Amino acid sequence: MNLRNTKAGFLLSAEHEKLPIAELNALIDIFSLEGNLNCFKNYVILDSPISEEIIKKMVKRGGYTNEGHVIFSESPIINQNVDETLDNFFKTSETLDFPVEENETFAVRVLKLEKESPFNSMEIERKLGGIIKKKTSAEVSLKNPSKTVKVVISNDKMYTGIVIEKRDVEYFQNNRPHLRAYFHPGCIMPKLARCLVNLSRVKEGEIVLDPFCGTGGFLIEAGFLGCKLIGSDIDEQMVNGALLNLNTYDLSKQVISIKQNDAKNVSKYLEELEIEKIDGVVTDPPYGISTSKKGDMLEIFEKIVDVLKNNDYLVFAAPNKMELNLNLVEFYEMRVHKSLTRYIHVYRKN
Repeated sequence: MNLRNTKAGFLLSAEHEKLPIAELNALIDIFSLEGNLNCFKNYVILDSPISEEIIKKMVKRGGYTNEGHVIFSESPIINQNVDETLDNFFKTSETLDFPVEENETFAVRVLKLEKESPFNSMEIERKLGGIIKKKTSAEVSLKNPSKTVKVVISNDKMYTGIVIEKRDVEYFQNNRPHLRAYFHPGCIMPKLARCLVNLSRVKEGEIVLDPFCGTGGFLIEAGFLGCKLIGSDIDEQMVNGALLNLNTYDLSKQVISIKQNDAKNVSKYLEELEIEKIDGVVTDPPYGISTSKKGDMLEIFEKIVDVLKNNDYLVFAAPNKMELNLNLVEFYEMRVHKSLTRYIHVYRKN
């Protein structure tokens, strides 16, 4: 079965109400895709042709995208009647050319998006597994299948697809801030940091600036995405820690410069590097303290925006909403704990 140029389904994390879909929209921009997103709770379908290769890249790049599927069949929920719906579903399935080879193993998994869904997952998995085995002669392997067929049940359709890519769960677990070579309290977790880097729409090979880099969390995530890195912090100890962390992850080759610098002097910093403009800014300024001897945060952000290319993005978290002389295209609240809520801003320079 040719899996190129088919619809894609994305299973998103349910950790936040809005950030996962916002990140997926950003990934669509990054990979220059077209089409609309049809959302069914935390399952999203892109209704335009997309290649298997791009699906893989999107899931690998995302922080909140759990799985990417190629969808090769859609079957309606008929009059909310389980028996009639399943009879039609299995008849349709018998006509499909499943992308499973004879020498491969497979498993069928069902995801019900509605908690009160009347469909029996085990029955669907068993019967569809029997159909696939009969058509392909492939063997079932529930523990370690080479292919996973996914049936996603919404309130009006059953989508059948093949799982193309899964998010690297171990990476985000094993690279939490306290496990890095250098740690300082208050760091953003890597999954959220990855999301914010994606919200900036930076692409591989482009330059990312973090003028309050701290221990390097955003730079690490941008580095893993193939970006070139510029960072600074007013605290020399943080700069040394960020460099140590990047070196530990073998990302030093991505670094253009990281040095001690007051963020208000960002233009001079880039002049020294002979860089006029950068492609994206992702940062998390220190909360509740004066970060510079002169000027408040709004003035500092104005200076940072000066070095950003037109139509590119400034993404930052803050303890409250900050109004800049820019186009605020996205804004999200994320409660960290009882005494801290991060307000995530996505500004675009026009």
